[in-house]
Amino acid sequence: MNHLFLGLGGAGVRVWQALQQRLQSRAEGAPTSRRPAVEAVLLDTDARTLADHAPGWRVLGVRTLPPATQRVLLTADSEALTTLLQARADLRSTVAPDGQGWAERLQQLGAVDAPLSRVAERLPGWPTRRLGRLLLALHQARVRCGVDAAVQALQARNADKALTIHVVAHLGGTTGAGLLLDTLALLQRHPPALRCVVQVHVELPDQDSAGPHPAPLAEVQAYAALRELQAAAQSGLFELCFLGAMTDERGLQPFDAAGREHRLADWLFHRMAEAGDPLSAPVRAPGAVRVGEFAAFGLAERSADRHAVRAHLSHELMLRMLAQLRYNHWRACLGFVAHPRSVEHESLTELMNAWGLSDAHFQLAVPLPEIDGDTPPSLSIEQEWQMLETHFVGLISLVTPSRRINELRRLFDQGLSERFRGQGIEAVFDQPDHTLRRRAVVVRQRVENSLWDDWRQGRRALHECGQLLASVLADLADRIEPLHQEQRGLETQATVLNRQLDTLEQAASGPLQSLGLLRGVRERDLSEATTLLREYALARTRSSAISLSLRLLTEVQSQLTTLQGMVDGGEMAVATLAEETDVAATATLPPLNAADADGRLDTRELLAHWRTQLVTRESVQREHLRVLRAGLFAQLGEHANFRIFAQRIGEQETCDALLAACAKRLPPSALQPVAAAAWDAWVMRLHGESDAAARDLATLQTRASIGLAWLPAVAAGRLVQSELLRVPAPPRPAPVEDDEVSGTDAANENERDGADPDDLDLDGGQTVVRRPVARVLPLLPSVADMIHRVSRLQPLVQELQEGQGELVLLRMVRGLPLQALPRVQELHLRHEAHRLQAGRAALWLQLDDEAALPELLAADVQAQKARARTVVLLAEAFGLLREDTDPVSAEPVLLHVRLDEDGFELDRVSLGRGPVDAVEQARERVLHDLHDEVTLRLRARDMQEPQVQNGLRDAMRQRIDLLRNQAPPEQRDTVSREWNEAARAAMKLARQESVQ
Repeated sequence: MNHLFLGLGGAGVRVWQALQQRLQSRAEGAPTSRRPAVEAVLLDTDARTLADHAPGWRVLGVRTLPPATQRVLLTADSEALTTLLQARADLRSTVAPDGQGWAERLQQLGAVDAPLSRVAERLPGWPTRRLGRLLLALHQARVRCGVDAAVQALQARNADKALTIHVVAHLGGTTGAGLLLDTLALLQRHPPALRCVVQVHVELPDQDSAGPHPAPLAEVQAYAALRELQAAAQSGLFELCFLGAMTDERGLQPFDAAGREHRLADWLFHRMAEAGDPLSAPVRAPGAVRVGEFAAFGLAERSADRHAVRAHLSHELMLRMLAQLRYNHWRACLGFVAHPRSVEHESLTELMNAWGLSDAHFQLAVPLPEIDGDTPPSLSIEQEWQMLETHFVGLISLVTPSRRINELRRLFDQGLSERFRGQGIEAVFDQPDHTLRRRAVVVRQRVENSLWDDWRQGRRALHECGQLLASVLADLADRIEPLHQEQRGLETQATVLNRQLDTLEQAASGPLQSLGLLRGVRERDLSEATTLLREYALARTRSSAISLSLRLLTEVQSQLTTLQGMVDGGEMAVATLAEETDVAATATLPPLNAADADGRLDTRELLAHWRTQLVTRESVQREHLRVLRAGLFAQLGEHANFRIFAQRIGEQETCDALLAACAKRLPPSALQPVAAAAWDAWVMRLHGESDAAARDLATLQTRASIGLAWLPAVAAGRLVQSELLRVPAPPRPAPVEDDEVSGTDAANENERDGADPDDLDLDGGQTVVRRPVARVLPLLPSVADMIHRVSRLQPLVQELQEGQGELVLLRMVRGLPLQALPRVQELHLRHEAHRLQAGRAALWLQLDDEAALPELLAADVQAQKARARTVVLLAEAFGLLREDTDPVSAEPVLLHVRLDEDGFELDRVSLGRGPVDAVEQARERVLHDLHDEVTLRLRARDMQEPQVQNGLRDAMRQRIDLLRNQAPPEQRDTVSREWNEAARAAMKLARQESVQ
């Protein structure tokens, strides 16, 4: 059987997402013959629910959304709507009463590019349900193409041409309630398959705390939709219509709004999962019209939650992966744990030299190949000044002795300004900021590439990379103060040396030195001057070099601090993701109390055992993480770095990819032993405890309560209740190989075959052939037999596929009369109250003004008459009613005169011979058209003026006195009481007070 899921509105999308989760956890990895043939077509006016990035489409990190052609977004601009209404006059009533003035109303509406609920908020009183009809008519071709594409995909997979269409909607939702009836009519007019069965699944609006509060008109709208569904059932638009509400058959409220949607998804799954379903309706013969039925359902199951188990183990595996990425700390029996390991302190000297962080690198004495290329390293400062000193001493030998010190000092000054390394110390050590920043960036790239490679190869953990960077930055910070102290010492030394040179130069220019009387003294002074000049030049040069080192050190610190921020950001993102993953893993655990497990057979103890087997065991965990780690870095790309990692690890796409990769390592086939072990443990408990089967079956029947309450007295004799219990087929006895054949048995067997036991050869010689020995394993009584022993209801029993360890109880009630449902009666009261207060707008809740819809429950005629009396009194007081004489019968007649803006008559309608006849015979006209005109008059600005209210009061008193006098004597008190009550209500409306 092929199944087409047709979801209308947000509720339809959410139910499909929950159903898709069940299908993926159960059907993935199963043989093709056991996979349900299901396709979906989703219609909505909210682009957020149908978008590719919507969170509801992710199941364990994998997006499982239907193709774009099967997700139809119903929006329209003003031009498209205008064109449609110009061509389709029958659709103009969707925006204007009776189709009059539709162009102006359409201009007020504008484009429909938001959910219909937003339109209702923006334009109160608009017929939003009819806008759903308008949008469906506009996109009818797209909807049919989506349905045809889904059906073609089903028929390509399954040779069975029978099709069951499941239409899902929420009657309190604007989009779902607006599209439901026209969608059913479209399916009847253009059936997508020859053998086609339509089943409707709708939820009634409820004011439960967990779900969204119903909109003000949601309940009224739901009742109007139920009336239309009743008419559709008579026309055969559907076979079955399943209703869901908050209160079940026991009068309890076991499920909130979200719980009912998941329950509906479970119901659909179990009806789709098996080919045969004794509870399903018979296939309708082509051309036959079958009256639709209203039904309700209940279900409960005892099985391992395969999706929850897979989600838990996948998140646990992801936790181990994140722990390895962050700490890489392996502990025996625990695996990778989430705290740092103790590592040996490594020397930073070699790392500093390799990364370009040595003192020589900061003095630019060692080139960086990334910037300097193959340039050889420069001479040290001492070597450079030694060469210059030798050159300067040679030059002054040609100068007269009395001028040699002065000339030597001039040459050293020239060396400082121009000749040091051919540029001078200022040009050599006063590098531009961008040059130093470039060198610092190269250093950061070296450090980052080294740490990234170490982390990617598993030599370091991410936390250790951050700790190492912190140590490097601390080492660089420790260098700053010594360099400042050294620079201050060098500057002081240069000042002292300069003073000594001044003194020496003055002494050299004295009278004795100028006479050249003391040759030895002159030579001694020259040698001393050379030494002082050399030390002075070295001090000045080293001070400039230290300034350069400090500037470069500051740039490097800035770059490495940025790198540390990237590493720490990545670590924090990993820590945040680990916390979220841990919460998600905990949320999928079974409850601690078995009574709260809601049918789950898997326990925390069972999951702990299989977590060890499938995730945390050393060989398994290391292999998992080897593949996952390689996949993560491959996804990041060859040119990834810590910045890219920190950005992408927090993105939803990366998180989904990680979770999907973890789930891929744990396919459903690998989790089958978990479900089997949970089932076996439960079955053994049933056989071990005499009353366990009866107790569990009673619990199962309690949880399978029908999700709708009804009145047994009203529904007596019309309901058809049935139950279906699905149990796994017992394992079949099969021949097994006897692996414990003794050597003697083998020898005897070989002797019978004419072989010598000593001639056995495993390298191509004669081998022992072990024949399978038929061994019948002792079997316990089947679960179905045990159920029949303890169950008094004796439900139908259907065997599932062998090995499918689950017990499912499905209950269905068919033939429900809508009048017997308490929730429908509540909706009826809301609808009646709205009809009395909304005027003609109450008709807009139904799709057709003129449609003769069946009344589900008797209308409150007395309340309608009371409201009509109030409207008639106000209308007459406002001058909207006139008394005249019928020219034909010459009898008095009460006329409703409609005036235009200028006060001229548009038309006049007879309401009977007087106010009493208007209330009795023209009540619908009074409660609709006349009500709207009275409401407009009540909104006038002058209504709160005392003289206006006094005039209304006097006019109504006169009419009441006249009606009392005209009534028979025995009815005068009744007439007076009824019309005086109406007058009091009229005055409250005039004073804008609330009317009960």
